[in-house]
Amino acid sequence: MKPLERVFSASAVVLVLASVLCIPPAAGLSATSSVDPRIRLDWEVGTRRGQSVIEGYVYNDYLRAAVNVQLLVETLDASGAVIARNIGFVRGAVPFEGRTYFEVPLKTPGASYRVSVTGFDWKDVRGAGGGGM
Repeated sequence: MKPLERVFSASAVVLVLASVLCIPPAAGLSATSSVDPRIRLDWEVGTRRGQSVIEGYVYNDYLRAAVNVQLLVETLDASGAVIARNIGFVRGAVPFEGRTYFEVPLKTPGASYRVSVTGFDWKDVRGAGGGGM
């Protein structure tokens, strides 16, 4: 077998395996907010005191702190349909060009999850809130 044929054969095997193997459910995702692209999430499913939680960080790529950050966690079944929704909040402020940890308890287990920022306010330099929603 020629070297080029080996590369094509190996590539074909990798593609077949990738399409057959299942990705573990509820893998963490990194995504920008649908509310504002300067706010993004990085999360995964974890366990706290025996309960499943969505845990991760909210990142702020803007020059003002984000406060009152609200999260929506949607539990999805194997077909991708929403079977439960949980609301979560980020404690404190997400500093400018920084991040803040969050946890949202899961009431219903699912095949996968979708997490999004549904609202927040920009904190004014002088301390007053600003419209981020």
